[in-house]
Amino acid sequence: MMLLIVALVSFVAAVIPMLFYAYVAWSLDHHEKEPLWLLAVTFLWGAVPAVVLSLFAELLFDVPLRLAFSSPNAGFLSVALIAPIVEEIFKAIPLVFIFIFFRHEFDGLMDGLLYGALVGFGFAMTENFFYFLGSSSQGGAAFLGTIVLRAFVFGLNHALYSSMFGLGLALARYATSQATRALAPLGGLALAIFIHMLHNFLNSTGSLICLGSLFVAWGGVLGWLALVWWALREEARLIRQELQDEVESGLLTPRQVEAAASYRARMQARNHLMRNGQRQRARLLDKICLLAAELAFKKRQFRLLGNENGNAEMIAALRQEIANIQEALYSESA
Repeated sequence: MMLLIVALVSFVAAVIPMLFYAYVAWSLDHHEKEPLWLLAVTFLWGAVPAVVLSLFAELLFDVPLRLAFSSPNAGFLSVALIAPIVEEIFKAIPLVFIFIFFRHEFDGLMDGLLYGALVGFGFAMTENFFYFLGSSSQGGAAFLGTIVLRAFVFGLNHALYSSMFGLGLALARYATSQATRALAPLGGLALAIFIHMLHNFLNSTGSLICLGSLFVAWGGVLGWLALVWWALREEARLIRQELQDEVESGLLTPRQVEAAASYRARMQARNHLMRNGQRQRARLLDKICLLAAELAFKKRQFRLLGNENGNAEMIAALRQEIANIQEALYSESA
């Protein structure tokens, strides 16, 4: 009975925080929401295949390490050197898949940060579950301490690491230089591995030096939030720029473009409509804002990359869908 309770507590403590973090990361993507199924696949890859493949690879490397080094040194090298390399490589796989086969969904910096964070949250969820179970044999204090440390104090670590590779892919997405296209993803992966190594190294010292891992973790999280803020500002600037001619053509109004670019402006417009009992108009406005943002991203793709993945057809379809919603919006106001 006690084992069942421990397993249940471990499961809840592993799953709930990571799902919450994933939701927060998703909600930060204000302008153009990614397909939920693709986000779910990314999260689940981190939760199952990436963990299994990493465990298998680490066991393979563990054998020669233990033959070449004493047990404490081999364990330290495995944690501080081998684990960061193999884990970041296997977490990178779904991001490469999305980048190659769903390039039309990989629009910019925010997408790279989001997909990278989600695969990291999935990985942390499964890894934490097994860590929680393992710590339960050391007593209640160790069990609770492990939950607090891994789910909350260091709960964002894996998302931070893998989002660096996502950032590298995002930088390569619209790069005009062949060197940048090749080096940005490699640099992102190297940075992910380095931060992961640094955290594991500091956390494995068993002395006050391990407190440095706190600065690495939370300094990295603050840096990640700064990147999100910058990415959203750049996306807002892009939306305003790319949709200017849509205002001139009459497809969109200036207020609709501003609502598409600014989450605050959108919420103000939406809340105004809701307070006046115009719920249907508020829903239509939301749709227009999301479609307008997607139109802006597709126009940039067409401008920089040509008719990649049928960008011209997507642009025409988005314009038509917006025009249809505009008709419905005007009929609601009539």
